[in-house]
Amino acid sequence: MLRRASTSTEPFSWSYFIIAYGFSWLVWLPGVLASRDLFDLPVPAMALVILGAHGPLVSAMALTWRTEGRAGALRLLKRGFDLRLPVGWWVLMLLLPVTLGGAAVWLNATVSGYRPEFPLLERPWFIVPTFLYLFFIGGSVQEEYGWRGYALPRLLARWSPLRASMVLGLLWGVWHLPLFYIAGAGQAFMPPDLFLALPVAFGVFFTWFYLRTGGNLFTALWFHASINLSLSLFPPVEMRVGGDQGALLYLLILYVVVAALLMPADRQIWRGRRRADGDDFG
Repeated sequence: MLRRASTSTEPFSWSYFIIAYGFSWLVWLPGVLASRDLFDLPVPAMALVILGAHGPLVSAMALTWRTEGRAGALRLLKRGFDLRLPVGWWVLMLLLPVTLGGAAVWLNATVSGYRPEFPLLERPWFIVPTFLYLFFIGGSVQEEYGWRGYALPRLLARWSPLRASMVLGLLWGVWHLPLFYIAGAGQAFMPPDLFLALPVAFGVFFTWFYLRTGGNLFTALWFHASINLSLSLFPPVEMRVGGDQGALLYLLILYVVVAALLMPADRQIWRGRRRADGDDFG
């Protein structure tokens, strides 16, 4: 079975990024100020983190509604839950980040001697609920309707898949910046330079899955949740000031290496600019 992924025919505009950044950063700003003891929050900071993460979704839906009306917005929502994927894709998108995450922690432990704790692995009955939380509340739904549902097709119409992936990955990473300054956010103990490089590497895989499955948006939601699950299963940083951060570097290296192997192995995908064939996996 072959499917074809088409990019958007709408002219490229930065409006999506302006709205997504504006919504998220305005919501997160009180959390940043409160973390610096400049503001008293009436709600937990994590509530703002979760609310602000809806910026990409809000932007994508607002712009789609403006140009395509209610029907277009509903079509975009439905695209995120197109489950018609061969089981091989589901498994690959889940196991790839989990495998690389585990390998990064193992490499760091071998080199540095740091032995992290694995609270989620010690309570395996929480793995599925954690994945569902990450999917619906922890980033996937809030972000991927915007990054891969709205922005990626328009960038693919403008640039090659590789360039579109890298530009979108960088913009996606920079969008997280306020979270480094909110106490309790996952990014608070991560080095910004390494973290900002990771979405660029992730972006190559998001685009590859998207194009290889004929533009199936659900791949982005599933893969995003799988990445976040891998970070929960195998924490790449020690969650304290001055804690070990070595596994995050190894994680970046592993994603870059696998991406570098993937691109020449599937040149057809990376050559195209406006369209790419999607096919079943396995």
